[in-house]
Amino acid sequence: MYWYKKKNTWCKAVMAVAVTALFLSCTSSPKDRKVTRETYFDIPTYFKAEIARLAQEKPVVDKTVVKDSLSEAKEIQIADWENELSSFASIDLNKPAYAGILKKDSIANKVKITSSDPKIDIAAVEIEYEDNGEPVAFRIQRNIQNSLYETHETLYYAKNKEYSLEKHQSVLILGDKYYHIEAVFKNQTAPEKSRGH
Repeated sequence: MYWYKKKNTWCKAVMAVAVTALFLSCTSSPKDRKVTRETYFDIPTYFKAEIARLAQEKPVVDKTVVKDSLSEAKEIQIADWENELSSFASIDLNKPAYAGILKKDSIANKVKITSSDPKIDIAAVEIEYEDNGEPVAFRIQRNIQNSLYETHETLYYAKNKEYSLEKHQSVLILGDKYYHIEAVFKNQTAPEKSRGH
């Protein structure tokens, strides 16, 4: 009887080990799993290249700045393009925080990327392409909310044509603020035509 109990206990232990080994062999390890994450157009790299190009070309722009009810317009040559386009260059659709949240739709030469989560700052990004696949225009909508303020921001950039930044902000205690910058490039069509000659 003692021998039977000892053998029976040993058999149960062997069975437990065998079942565990079988279970582990059927379960794929994290290394075996391939997580496919969609990658989107690299906006920061695009604007770094634009900043370098504009710093070299030194174009003149007609720039209008509106802050609440005050407005000022002037023709200027931008001294610091990195600072001027920093809001555009900071938009990175490939951040890990956006994984699985963004959805892409394509129509003709336009791609629209929208967010399914209102908690993230990106609401929508539209990119317009030329027939050769080169991006020529960006429209970016951002919404930022926390306990102190709520901001709705629209950025627009059309290569060699214009760019703008519009911001509506509601700040606790301070109230509503409005900010708008718009700049139109001057004499940008002539250099484009002369490139082929």
